[in-house]
Amino acid sequence: MQTSELYRRGIVLPLDDQAERSLRANDIDLSTKVHFLEIPDGFFDSLRRHGLFDEINLRCGALLDDYEEEIIEASSLDGVLAAVDEMVGKTEEREPELEFLTQFHALIRKAISTSRPLLFEF
Repeated sequence: MQTSELYRRGIVLPLDDQAERSLRANDIDLSTKVHFLEIPDGFFDSLRRHGLFDEINLRCGALLDDYEEEIIEASSLDGVLAAVDEMVGKTEEREPELEFLTQFHALIRKAISTSRPLLFEF
């Protein structure tokens, strides 16, 4: 099964070597061990309008965009973390988005500490 069938509009952290291989091969199933952070309805467009994905693209040399899939390697996740931290500073009045960004920050930290990439599935 392709990742987009299970993980649409979210960020995926593989939790073990097999899960990472499966994500890279775009061949997963329900038993694939991952942590999935769904981007709630309406947040994607708001996060894009506020420049989060452009900032990640700039810092990481990525191409995050609507209807795309992109793996950002563990070695580049400090750039993702910096972009999220910058967005948190601009989001105080938008409470639901702040909660999502806090969860995203924790997911990035976990990916960094385990040296795993993140898959962005839009």
